[in-house]
This record gives sequence, structure tokens and C-alpha cells, in this order.
Amino acid sequence: MIKYFISYVFIYSGLIWSQIINPVSISLESDSTARAGEMISISIDAIMDHQWKIYSIYKIVDGPLPTEISVSGDAVGMVGLVKEPSPIEKFDPGFDLTSYYHSGDTRFVMPVRLKRNLDPGNYDISVSVFFQVCNERLCYPPVTISDTVSVTIESGEPRPGKLILSSSEENDASGDKPRSILSLIILAIGGAILSWVMPCVYPMIPIIISFFGKLSEEKHIGKKTVAVLYGSGIAGTFIVIGLVVSFLSWGMNDAAAQTGYANIGNFIATNAWLNLGLGLLFIFFALWMFGVVNVNVTGALLSKTDEAGQSAKNAYIGSIIL
Repeated sequence: MIKYFISYVFIYSGLIWSQIINPVSISLESDSTARAGEMISISIDAIMDHQWKIYSIYKIVDGPLPTEISVSGDAVGMVGLVKEPSPIEKFDPGFDLTSYYHSGDTRFVMPVRLKRNLDPGNYDISVSVFFQVCNERLCYPPVTISDTVSVTIESGEPRPGKLILSSSEENDASGDKPRSILSLIILAIGGAILSWVMPCVYPMIPIIISFFGKLSEEKHIGKKTVAVLYGSGIAGTFIVIGLVVSFLSWGMNDAAAQTGYANIGNFIATNAWLNLGLGLLFIFFALWMFGVVNVNVTGALLSKTDEAGQSAKNAYIGSIIL
């Protein structure tokens, strides 16, 4: 009897959900004509009554699901940040937290750069909008609504005014006021100081102090030169990585391929096995420094390292590597 009751509950609950009419409808607008390589704007209108709300794309909190917008198609090259109106900030008793949402009719704007190698003709761009809609009493299950817009590609070179977003659109999309150079420098210095407590930086501090402390005893080695080379080594590391990634993605219009190359650094930083190996290496170094683990080095190797450490050339090379 219980088995039949449970079956009826699942059947009728499915019928109930099938009768739900989502209170949000999505409509799309786009530039009807453009040239290959130009930037177009796709407007996504979420139409709903003021009692309903969908949540912000960028201001994300635990609880309600944020809105997500994605585009795809043969004509799509690169996709910019979605421009959304300033969300409403209000305490949500249903989630027991302050949420950020849009109420009533809301327009999102997505900048899309078209591929440069497109032939003249009509192209469809697919737009998918994922959202969760709620009111003061309930929330509907999240849904994804997809639709397409058509763009006619004209012959000709990209027009200069269509290659980038206008300054007003860029400012609206970012939502931030421009900062002065001084504030950026202060922010960079503050971030560098805070980086000292990071687990990947903190173990290096004793090694760095020991390295420069050793050099302070050598009068024939330029201390300022070593410091400059040490800083140049840090900056050069990021420059080389950036140049390699830029070289790999040079001439590519496909956003997915560019993102794949751009994520090489992210893959290295987040790869579980690589980080596990580095973590074990740091643990070994820590145990070595505390004297828990003893590593016996031959006298010949010690004498060679002492001779190398007294050489100005090797000190300069060591500062760059460090």
C-alpha cells in the first residue's frame, strides 16, 4: 500500500510541476547587420512583473542561484562581460541573507566580437539564459531559456568605430570609477605585503633572508644589483608566461581556443598532482630546516657550492633564479 502511495505522489507531483508557467519570458535584440571582425551588442530582455525577481550575475551570495548568460555560434569570436543594471540590495527572509536581484523588466547587454574570417551571409547566434525566479513566498526551479538572433554579415573591412566598445558602454559595464595611478600603486604594494602570508610565499622568506644575509658579508658583490636582479626575476617570470600564452593564441579568433591557452597558468596553479608534489617538497624542506630530517651532503659538493656562492656572477644568477 505504501509503495502505491509513493508512486501516486511522484506521478501527481510531476503533473503539478508540468503545469507551472514560468513568470519570466526572454526576448532578444541585436544589430541586424555588421562586418566580419566587428563588435555587436546583443540585448537580452527579461520580462516579468515587479513581484518577481531574478538574481544578479556578478554579486553572488550563498543561497539564490545567479543569472548566467552564454552565447554560441559559428560567427562568435570573443565574448565580453555582460552589462547588467545595478541590482537591488535587500534582505531576503526566504534565504535569511542579503541578496542582489533585478525586479520587473530587466535588460542585459552582451558585447560579442564577430570572427574576422566570416563570409558575407546570414548567421545565427544562440543565446542561453540560466536563471532562478522568486517572489516573496516561493522560488521556482532554475531554468535555461535559449533563443537565437540573426546577423547579416556585409562585405568589407571592419569599421574603426565598431572594433571596440564605446567609452560609455565600457564604464557602464564595469560599474567602477576610474582609479588614479597612485591608488593602483598603493593597491599593488598592499597586495604584495599581504602575499607574504600566503602558504606558497611564507616558506620562502627564511630562504630569501638567508640568501641576502649571506651576500651582505661579501663586499665584492653589488647589493643593489642583486636586489634589482631579484625583482627583475619575479617580473620576468610573469612577462615570459604572458608572452608564451600570447604567442600560442596569436591570430586566433575562436574564444574557446583562446580561453584554453589562457587557462594554462590556471591549470598549473590548480592541478592537484602538481600542487601535491610541491606541497610534499615544502614539507620536506620544513622538516629539513627544523632538523627532523638530515641530508648528508658530500664534502666535495659543499666546497663547490661555497666557491660558487663567493662568485659575484653566480650570486647574480642565483638572485634571478630565486
